[in-house]
Amino acid sequence: MKILCDRKGVVLILVLAMVAMFTAMIVTFSADESLDIELAYNFRDSVQAQFVARSGVEAAMAILAEDDPGHDSVDEQWGRFPEYAAGASQYLDGAVLSGIITDEASRFDLNSLAGTSEQDREFRIEQFKRLFRVLRIDITEDESNDLAHAVIDWIDSDSETELGAEDEYYQSLQPPYHCKNAPMDSAEEILLVRGMKPEYFFGTENYEGIRNHVTTGTGGKVNINTATEAVLMSLSDQISESVAASIVECRPFLSAGDYGCIRGFDLSDGSGETTWIRGLLDVKSTRFCVDIRGSTPSGAQVNVRSVLERINNRPRIVYYRIY
Repeated sequence: MKILCDRKGVVLILVLAMVAMFTAMIVTFSADESLDIELAYNFRDSVQAQFVARSGVEAAMAILAEDDPGHDSVDEQWGRFPEYAAGASQYLDGAVLSGIITDEASRFDLNSLAGTSEQDREFRIEQFKRLFRVLRIDITEDESNDLAHAVIDWIDSDSETELGAEDEYYQSLQPPYHCKNAPMDSAEEILLVRGMKPEYFFGTENYEGIRNHVTTGTGGKVNINTATEAVLMSLSDQISESVAASIVECRPFLSAGDYGCIRGFDLSDGSGETTWIRGLLDVKSTRFCVDIRGSTPSGAQVNVRSVLERINNRPRIVYYRIY
């Protein structure tokens, strides 16, 4: 009888152990299943946010395709893109679209430092250095001059240098990399160039960096209708804050060369500098940057930066980044 009771006790223990084991398996499975479901929802929401952001890029392309090619200024439809995005969000069932279109010709093209002639290169170098002074960046004259020549060495095709840097310098770094010897693909690439510090690009609490005032791919033209005041002032020592403010007040300029309303600076005096500036300025653009954010009710967000090249009023994507 005692042996039978012992057997019943062992069986009970075994049953309880099996129940405990199966309970643990079910709990683990349930937890894994909940995690899988959560991951699936997150993936779904991120994909939805990505499609919302992509729709913003497509909308920007449509707006630029319908834009008046005669001139480009922020009072046109593309300049009011944030309002369009806010209105479109009302039809997205809880998703939110936001963004802005920026004229890339409102900025200084870093690739233009190589210049099309010796005189053009000299003017470009001075413009580059003046931009640092206008933004009150903490850099000496010699340092900005060396940086300008380092950028030139980075983008020109030869391996010769005087004030800049070539492969010998970049190969000595850890990790080493090659001097590109070709035009920059994006403004951020300047961070690879000798003498360029992150604070010069991104700014500090004491000064604004060059990030929002430089670009690549525009051919060096500056749209007087959209140029930042810092870029306008970088063109000449004669363009003071008051002259830059006068230019902003005169906008939009409908045709190149019609700059008579600008106060404090005569662009028709015939000097070498003003002749160069007149050749540099334009009233229209071909390249635009689209910064878009798509978000869903769950909080998922996707940011997209796209650069659009407009040729014969047909925008095409030349750069696309999701982050």
